[in-house]
Amino acid sequence: MNPELLSRLPQILFQIGKAIGSDELLSTTLVRISELVTELCGAAACSVMLANPEEKTLLGKAAFGLRRPDFTTVSFRYGEGIAGHVAVTGESVLIDDVNSDSRFASHSDSSHIRSLACVPLLHRDVVVGVLTVTTPEVGFFTSTSLELLALVANTIALDIENIRLRRLAQTDSLTGAYNRQYLEHCLPDMVAEAHAGNQSLCVAMLDVDHFKRVNDEHGHDVGDMVLAEISRRLDEASRSHDVLVRYGGEEFLLLLPGANLATASGIADRMRVQLANNALELKTSDTGARLALEVRISAGVAELGPNESPEQLFKRADQALYVAKANGRNRIEVAEAP
Repeated sequence: MNPELLSRLPQILFQIGKAIGSDELLSTTLVRISELVTELCGAAACSVMLANPEEKTLLGKAAFGLRRPDFTTVSFRYGEGIAGHVAVTGESVLIDDVNSDSRFASHSDSSHIRSLACVPLLHRDVVVGVLTVTTPEVGFFTSTSLELLALVANTIALDIENIRLRRLAQTDSLTGAYNRQYLEHCLPDMVAEAHAGNQSLCVAMLDVDHFKRVNDEHGHDVGDMVLAEISRRLDEASRSHDVLVRYGGEEFLLLLPGANLATASGIADRMRVQLANNALELKTSDTGARLALEVRISAGVAELGPNESPEQLFKRADQALYVAKANGRNRIEVAEAP
């Protein structure tokens, strides 16, 4: 094994262990792992895709060094592209030049990729994801690169699966947002951290306006699809370290660490405008008919005050939401300082 690469390994594995042992979100942890693997292999970029065995797809979860900022929207069917091939076979792949390999699924942002190495993340002999490094240089990766990548994959596969399962226990199954159980321990921790560091913390309570009409006119199945799509859009419009919680029914809570009142109000209003200006395009599961539904949200935003408790902060955001509803809906209201 290349002595230079081998010398990097202990420190890189140590840093990966620190990332996994942190309380960061899975996406944040995987971005850090991607960065460290890029450094270890001397690659231009690294990406992590996780498996969805029910749908037999790989979903983009994190990347470092890629030119496309929307990697989390990327997905491959099992058997599609190099990643899909690795997911099916469970075997690593090393390619000197992707232009000469028919398995490579090219796309608009792949012109800078010439060589790659891809290894499976295996947990109990089941592929739970794939780890890929790429570079624009032909023939860059060697069998040593593949060995290093496989070593890292074997080291992190169990930890990633455990983090994923822990996230599932903390996640609302319909929307993918965090659930109230997660909120119960997350919000007090954020409040304590903000008080200790004299940092800003805001909470936005969001509610879908007239959601009962959706269920009454289109049925609960469509209502569920609407909530799932709203959750996706809210998450897309938030910052990477914000935390979206489905509080119950059509209510969501957004925790915004480090944000002052102006920033938090701006983010909440961006969410409101994004939904108001873009109808939800849905396909019903029973008939396959397409629906274009317009939805609106209202929100109440509150900033943590000195010595304020989590319960008090939450109550003020909820009261501001009530004011937004009373004042006509489809609007953002800011809570008065405590």
